[in-house]
Amino acid sequence: MLVKTVMVTKAVTAHQDEPVAVVLDRMRESGLRMIPVINADRNVVGVISTYTVLEKVVPSYIVSGDLHQISYAPDMGILRRNYDEIAGIKASEIMDEKPLTVHQDESLLSVTAAMITYTKHEYAVVIDEQHHLLGIVSAGDILDRLKRKAQGGDDA
Repeated sequence: MLVKTVMVTKAVTAHQDEPVAVVLDRMRESGLRMIPVINADRNVVGVISTYTVLEKVVPSYIVSGDLHQISYAPDMGILRRNYDEIAGIKASEIMDEKPLTVHQDESLLSVTAAMITYTKHEYAVVIDEQHHLLGIVSAGDILDRLKRKAQGGDDA
């Protein structure tokens, strides 16, 4: 089975010059945790995910383990200040510039293996040879297709 049989072609996107807060609102409204970031030519230049935003919001000393007693760490106040600092910057400044990209004629097995080994996201961005966005394939999309096949409802 190939990626093109499972991918979602009407992908919600962000433009590289949009403010992070606008992108996050779009993600929330769409019920998504990751969206591709494109430039004016519709080339994929990165992705923004809830994970990439949290990486910028949570202080590095908490993530690195330098703080031995996390219960004494600053709480929502510092998280909110950090969020406010990034909310107005361009998506291109915090996006993951090396998302997992795949082609529509790749096998689902190879893409699934890449998702497990390569990325901290549950998505792969489907591009053509010019890096134009064609769609998105998620781990959930693959699992849904497997379930349908197992139930005999999908011959593709």
